[in-house]
Amino acid sequence: MARYTYDITIIGGGSGGLTAARLAQSLGARVALIDKERLGGDCLHYGCVPSKSLIHVAKVVQQARHAAQLGLAAAELTPDMAKVTAYVQGVIERAAQAETTYTEGVDVRLGAFEFRSAHEFTLNGVPLSSQSFIVATGSRPVVPRVEGLAEAGFLSNEQAFDLMRLPKTLTVVGGGPIGVELAQAFARLGAQVTIVQGADRVLPREDPEVAQAVAQSLERDGISIITGARMQRVRRDGDQKVVVAKQGDGEIEIRGDEILIALGRSPNAEGLNLEAAGVKYDAKGIKVDDYLQTATSNISAIGDVIGGYLFSHVAAYHAGVAVRNILVPVGKKKVAYDVLPWVTFTDPEAARIGLTEEEAMQKGAVRVIRFPYSEIDRAQAEAETHGFIKLVLGAKNDDILGAHIVGARGGELLAEIALAMKYKLGLDAIFSTTHAYPTYTTGLQQAAFEAYLESESIKSARKIIRPVLSLRG
Repeated sequence: MARYTYDITIIGGGSGGLTAARLAQSLGARVALIDKERLGGDCLHYGCVPSKSLIHVAKVVQQARHAAQLGLAAAELTPDMAKVTAYVQGVIERAAQAETTYTEGVDVRLGAFEFRSAHEFTLNGVPLSSQSFIVATGSRPVVPRVEGLAEAGFLSNEQAFDLMRLPKTLTVVGGGPIGVELAQAFARLGAQVTIVQGADRVLPREDPEVAQAVAQSLERDGISIITGARMQRVRRDGDQKVVVAKQGDGEIEIRGDEILIALGRSPNAEGLNLEAAGVKYDAKGIKVDDYLQTATSNISAIGDVIGGYLFSHVAAYHAGVAVRNILVPVGKKKVAYDVLPWVTFTDPEAARIGLTEEEAMQKGAVRVIRFPYSEIDRAQAEAETHGFIKLVLGAKNDDILGAHIVGARGGELLAEIALAMKYKLGLDAIFSTTHAYPTYTTGLQQAAFEAYLESESIKSARKIIRPVLSLRG
């Protein structure tokens, strides 16, 4: 039997790769973790960590402006972008330090990786071998081929957190999660922001009520939203960068000091010589089956590089499935996305799990419960009353088909719903569990209570109780 250098070689040191490395090493495998330059991936250096840090700074600025509503003297804070950037980079450094535990006992190597066969590869030209591989090379920002864009210059999320000065005016091209998060953050820091969105609304993958609520929040922060407009070309006019977009039968122009491109992600599948290993891929990513296995049986792929749901928590989930299937090939585990939470970190947050109302109605009859944040006491205490909880339920039972939350800490509330959905506990499990008061989670319990009051089970209970009460009377 061939003796390989490693049992598992993981290409890509982001969320998925780090999780896979730690798990595989803990299970006794000889593991190599390879990345081109540094560990952490896009989420640590250009995505989740810096964006949430910038969003936090922007919210502090916003709170200072509105302090008078709380009986305090309002303050107009002037952001020093160099210091804001230093704060963001400091958070990245501390998060990177915390990730070092993921590589204990793992052979971490940096450099250029290329497959030579299904088991052989080179790293910086040095030949090595591995029994199995996990490709976790992530994704990169999509940059459209638009006339004049490169010449005019632009930002993506890879440059947005290195700014030394705040642009007075900013054009954000793209109204998905990255676009709306950064648009709101820069607007609160003091930029005049315009979003140019090709679809007819921002966040087109979200429930329409959620998308509308987020749009209203952005507009309250002074952001202009132009929908149904697709960038055609870009030109410079002095210090200004002019985006020319097609809208309907005509064209419009949007001027700004800077352009931020937020048009999605593209998988990093090139440059690995995947052909030599027999791995199939295209512009949408590496092709895998339900077990995350590629066309070559000893090579798996996870995370953004396979397309689909481009979230760090999905990559980490993939890592657990892939490592388990490689090391314990009997009774392999399939990936499942029916209970998948995701959050857009605007203020208020937009959080989702499961089906939208429209998607659920296509499968059968449903009932929908809407509960306003204004009726949550903790939200009232903290002046966070914008938003709602929307539960999509089975018409004849309390099965949770989906949940959509716009509001403070909406992402945190998803965990309880995810647990109930995953283990099919039903809405009664949330309603009947005692929640600490006053917390935002009591709002979720209140929503569950409202659903219970309209449920078939309480109607059945009423039929039993009424005759009993009449006998007592």
